[in-house]
Amino acid sequence: MITVPLFTRKKEILIAFLVVLLLGCISLFIEYQNYQSFIKEPLHVSKAIVLNHYQKTNEKGRTYDVFKLQLESGVSFYTVSWKPKTIPLKSKVKVKFKIENLSFLKYMQGFYATSLSLYEVDEDDTFFDVRKLYRWIEKQHENAKATEFYTTLLFATPISKELREDVQKWGITHLIAISGYNVGVISFLLFFFLKPIYQFFQDRYFPYRNATADLSVVVFIFLFAYMCIIDFVPSFLRAFVMSILGFFFFSRGIKILSFETLAITILGILAFHPPLFFSLSFWFSVAGVFYLFVFLHHFSHLNKWLLFILLDIFVFISMIPIVHATFPVFTLLQLTSPLSSIVFIVFYPLSVFLHLIGQGGILDTLLLGFLHVKAQSYTLAVEQWMLIPYIGLSLLGIRFKEAMFASFGMASLSFFLLF
Repeated sequence: MITVPLFTRKKEILIAFLVVLLLGCISLFIEYQNYQSFIKEPLHVSKAIVLNHYQKTNEKGRTYDVFKLQLESGVSFYTVSWKPKTIPLKSKVKVKFKIENLSFLKYMQGFYATSLSLYEVDEDDTFFDVRKLYRWIEKQHENAKATEFYTTLLFATPISKELREDVQKWGITHLIAISGYNVGVISFLLFFFLKPIYQFFQDRYFPYRNATADLSVVVFIFLFAYMCIIDFVPSFLRAFVMSILGFFFFSRGIKILSFETLAITILGILAFHPPLFFSLSFWFSVAGVFYLFVFLHHFSHLNKWLLFILLDIFVFISMIPIVHATFPVFTLLQLTSPLSSIVFIVFYPLSVFLHLIGQGGILDTLLLGFLHVKAQSYTLAVEQWMLIPYIGLSLLGIRFKEAMFASFGMASLSFFLLF
């Protein structure tokens, strides 16, 4: 199929930019109106969903519970409880809290509020309770860390500090974070199992139908339902929207792997949901796809197997300055991340299948042995100001291959910042 660029004239680019800008302004106006209504009352009593729950200890040695809650209005905030509470994730709670000097920026980012009371409410009026899925996973594992690993991998639940350190040690945080990779694997598996069934009925009753188009609709419906279950994880949302746009563009002969497609997806998502601008996982996901596009833009002519190997290495090294400007911990095991990505291609669908048949614990011994490997930690001190020239070179790499090599070299030289 012959493909054409998304935009063929500068006028089209300008119109698209103005439309997205208008949508963004409307969304910001709505958010600001909601903010104004929210701050009218300093004291709130509302039901909420527990998005995260973990314990911390202050300088005096006193332990307290930290909660991230999402109100029915969609507003998210943090609060603490000094009395120990055993409230599971995704539970419904009733919270009484007060707000003080809350700015619009903090409202968008997620803020802290002092809770006066917080307790779980037992309600079974929801159409679907995701906690049942958590319990289904939990019953298949005897080890708490294995349970946490799989609930994070399959349902994007918040990750504890201990498990985060284990996966960061191997450099596989991006693998257990639900993102475009998961979208690709889920789509492939659905197509693989549904296509023979579809073709059986197609050959007999509707040979005139397009199997790819019909199955794509089914896959998108499933992905949307899954996205609702995991509560619209930013990285998955980005991948889902790109998949929808990619299918739309492909069906109309428009080039899919283009920076215009990526840009219009990013701007469109931010226009409809401005708070995502403050989501690190969203921007990490965007950066990973950007470097993937840059490499394919210049080297798509390579042998497929060589392309597969080099692409993973290129994206891994290119992401080092971006990731380690925020998370400075580095271990030599992280250098095996490209190899882990290859193994993960088999591990992820296999773990999904084993959990579907109730045998998810079979791989626990191997998994825990992998996570418990000891490794010396170092600090990779990438200063945030260094990101400005690095991102600038990366963007120039879209047009100039020399700039792409320069940004890749700059990322490789980051290892000299180890101390």
